[in-house]
Amino acid sequence: MSNKEIQTQRMKQYFIHAAKEILAEDGVKKLSVRKVGDRAGYSYATLYNYFRDINELLTYCLADMLEDAYRALIEEKQEGLDPRDQLIRYGERYFAYFAENPVLFDLLFVEDLGSSPEAVTEKMGDLPSVGHLLIATIGECAKVGYILDDEVKVLAELLVSSIHGKLLFFLKRRSLEPREAVLGKIRSEIGYLIRST
Repeated sequence: MSNKEIQTQRMKQYFIHAAKEILAEDGVKKLSVRKVGDRAGYSYATLYNYFRDINELLTYCLADMLEDAYRALIEEKQEGLDPRDQLIRYGERYFAYFAENPVLFDLLFVEDLGSSPEAVTEKMGDLPSVGHLLIATIGECAKVGYILDDEVKVLAELLVSSIHGKLLFFLKRRSLEPREAVLGKIRSEIGYLIRST
C-alpha cells in the first residue's frame, strides 16, 4: 500500500470514528456533515474528498459497527464448550449488544442508507464476520450430530431473523416482555432448532 493510500485510509478512519461517536451520543437523526467534520478536526468540506455523501459515510460506519458486534461476541467464546451452548451464548450476547446500543441497531437494520459502496462490500464480503461466526458455530453443531450438514444455512437464517425480530419489538417497545424473558426465548429457540437428528 502506498503512502497516499495509507493517508486516505487514515483520513477515512478519522471521519468514521467521529461519526460513530456522534451516532452513539445523539443518534442518526442528529448526524450532519458539519458535526462529523468538527468532531474529526477538519472542515466538513474535507469529508467530501473521501466520501460521496453522508450515506456513504454511514455505510462505512455500518461495516465498522458490525465488526464491533463481532468483537463483542468473540469475548463470549469459551474453549471446550458444547457448540450448542456456545451458540446460545452468542445469541444472548448479540441480543444484549444491540439492546445496549439501540442507535446502532437502527442504523444497521432500520435506516435506509441506499446501496452499499463497492469498497465496503469488498471489505466485508457477502457476509460480515458475525455471520461467519454464526455459520461456523452452527457447523460445529452439525459435526457433533445435533443437526444435518445441509441444515446449517437455513438454521442460521432462522436464528438471525428471530433475534432481529425480537430486537425490533424490544427496542421499539412493541412488546412488554422484559429483557430476561426475551433472552429466555432465544435460549429456548436455539435449543429447539439445534437438537440431535
